[in-house]
Amino acid sequence: MQQDYIEVQPRERLGKNANRKLRETGYVPGIVYGGGRGPVPIAIKEKDVWDMLHAETGENTVRLLKLAGTDKQRHVMIKDYQIDPISKRILHADFMRVDVDQIVEVSVPIEVKGTAYGVKNEGGMLDLIKREVELKAKVLEIPKAIEIDVSDLHLNDAIRVKDLDVPNVEFVDHPDTVIVKVEPIRTHEVEIKEEEEEEQEPEVISKGKKEKEE
Repeated sequence: MQQDYIEVQPRERLGKNANRKLRETGYVPGIVYGGGRGPVPIAIKEKDVWDMLHAETGENTVRLLKLAGTDKQRHVMIKDYQIDPISKRILHADFMRVDVDQIVEVSVPIEVKGTAYGVKNEGGMLDLIKREVELKAKVLEIPKAIEIDVSDLHLNDAIRVKDLDVPNVEFVDHPDTVIVKVEPIRTHEVEIKEEEEEEQEPEVISKGKKEKEE
């Protein structure tokens, strides 16, 4: 976590027109809430929001916000944000107050390392079933990502939540939840074919009924 703070401005004017003018100056409207206190509307530089989102810890980044002209400051995490689908500019950001010793529940991405033995030598394929896991941790101990080395996985081997060894965190997902597995390619193709047939079946039945009625 960076030691400096982000200075934000109090936002006194609300509404679409005020927000549009605010964005023209390089700021975006935001709101800070939680922590047992009421919501506070703020204006924050769009660049500062992007910097938080692109930090190593991504959306789980914790930063210190300081309200300009006051001694008020608080650690926050980005809880939600909106992006314009055309311009890709940030339209609004919600920040949740957090205590640095507070335990929060977040989603953390999975990063696969290595090439499975079952893929290289046994004709299998790697199936990444869960791309992120839910966990609880203090806000400053939330991992950027959870790395999984699949090099030793043979055909039909799997890594489950209970196999993860990450210090200072508590996993929320069931211990037996499969994260990644090496499956035979033929089995995988059969499953895909069955899924496609199940999706098509209602349409075929419907068509058959229609022809019978005619």
